[in-house]
Amino acid sequence: MRRWRIPAGVWIGGAFLALLAFPLVQRSQYYQHVMVMTMMAAVLASSWNILGGYTGYTSLGHAAFFGLGGYLVALAHNYLGWHPFISTWFLAIVVMAVALLLGWIALRTHGSAFVVVTIAMVFIFRIVALNLGDITNGARGLTQPRPGWGGVQWSPEIIKIPFHYIVLALLCLTVLVSWRIRLSKFGLGLVAIREDEGKAEAVGIDTMVYKVLAFGISAYFVAVAGGIYSYFFTYIDPQFIFNIFTSVTMVLIALLGGRGTLWGPVLGAFIMEPLGDWLVGTFGGTQIHLAVFGAILLGVMLFMPQGILPSLSEIRIRLTRRRGPGLSSG
Repeated sequence: MRRWRIPAGVWIGGAFLALLAFPLVQRSQYYQHVMVMTMMAAVLASSWNILGGYTGYTSLGHAAFFGLGGYLVALAHNYLGWHPFISTWFLAIVVMAVALLLGWIALRTHGSAFVVVTIAMVFIFRIVALNLGDITNGARGLTQPRPGWGGVQWSPEIIKIPFHYIVLALLCLTVLVSWRIRLSKFGLGLVAIREDEGKAEAVGIDTMVYKVLAFGISAYFVAVAGGIYSYFFTYIDPQFIFNIFTSVTMVLIALLGGRGTLWGPVLGAFIMEPLGDWLVGTFGGTQIHLAVFGAILLGVMLFMPQGILPSLSEIRIRLTRRRGPGLSSG
């Protein structure tokens, strides 16, 4: 008997159509907010995965690029009148250039030393933002005008809908770039670095160039998300946006769904973000959501060490083998 399977393209297309229709069907601003933040978490985790998943270098410093993108967009909006939905794509190139420089320095280290260096980046950027009071307004932070377009302010009923579609577009682009990288010679080189950097160098891969490029590309999409984030909340400050927990969340999401896979970070975001929002709404500021996330991560590491998607794939393969070839045809 032949087993019938739904092609992956059908699942992906169905999910995309569901996300397209979501804000038109679900009119609740609360659920629209949750969906925007969920897709943004998926962008951050997928971006981090280009470096942390494909090359195996665990960065806890991506919150620095998230915050820098947010500040550049807020400053350009307040002082130059640039609309964040447009400027974020171009200002993220500036952040990417900064990331390439910092990556060229940080990626000369390995293992725990690299993790420490990336953590230091977050605190350095926070200190700079706090002390450049004439530009960043210091600890008081920056406030942006209420979202609108062409001088027309968005009404409260639709204010989150434009953010939904701009973040959805960013998510699609991030996944597309991640997919293209994974299938390219460049992506194969990154995976070779993850598996054995010494052997990768021995076969002629310029590992430093590959790692720095992955670092910069990863930072670009994080910076775009940071710019949209700052406009979404209309207020940022150094403590709020240069937060090490943002970096940690990217890592946890990627680990949960499947580090180094294409759809693992997306799946992890659609599990952790709504769950975290529900826990905070239910238990308030008790930080119990951190304990729950830790317990989930511990469970995944014990029972699904490769993440949800790779583990489910292995289970499916084992079940197929147990059924035997005789059951696959009629």
